[in-house]
Amino acid sequence: MKYLKHITLTLLLLGGLTAGAQQRFDASAFFGASFNQIDGDNSGSYSHLGLRAGAGTSFFFGWDERTPWRMVVELAYAQKGSNIQNEVLDRRIALDYVEVPIMMSYTMLNGSLRLAAGVAPAVLVGARVADSGVENTALEQNFKRFDWCPLTVSARYLFSYHIAAELRFQTSMLSVTEENASGSYRIFRENKGSFNRSLTLGLAYCF
Repeated sequence: MKYLKHITLTLLLLGGLTAGAQQRFDASAFFGASFNQIDGDNSGSYSHLGLRAGAGTSFFFGWDERTPWRMVVELAYAQKGSNIQNEVLDRRIALDYVEVPIMMSYTMLNGSLRLAAGVAPAVLVGARVADSGVENTALEQNFKRFDWCPLTVSARYLFSYHIAAELRFQTSMLSVTEENASGSYRIFRENKGSFNRSLTLGLAYCF
């Protein structure tokens, strides 16, 4: 956790110290609620509630600060997982990740609206699986340490000088589990397994 604090402070300081220098960099801190599911676990609803919080910075390319294109780099703590309840199974999966989204963004409406897309590589820092309240350690150990390529898209609207609302969608493109007897797939059938999917609604303080 100390590394997370150090990186977060670095991002905030970088944005704050350079904001006055041609506005090449900006910074933000964000917090929101995420609605999650895992594709391939026989549950199709966003029933697992989690939190997402972190900090980020963005910067424009070249020497023209009027360009609408910016690169966005963030560091975030994200809770994901799923709740499965049917006739034969009552399972709750809670996954904690530290992720580093890297996105390209486009700003419009005089800087009020920012649309972004990219990837958010993540490290699994905690996994908890319970079947009818009983811990399932075998399934906990089946989740991979890294989620290398989650696709992420977001829309952020700045409705005051510092406060913005953000809607974000994210889905894993590679399986997050080691062994997959069954499941869903992404892009091609050989890429089969379990895939995180989340929808996040949150607020950001921008400076």
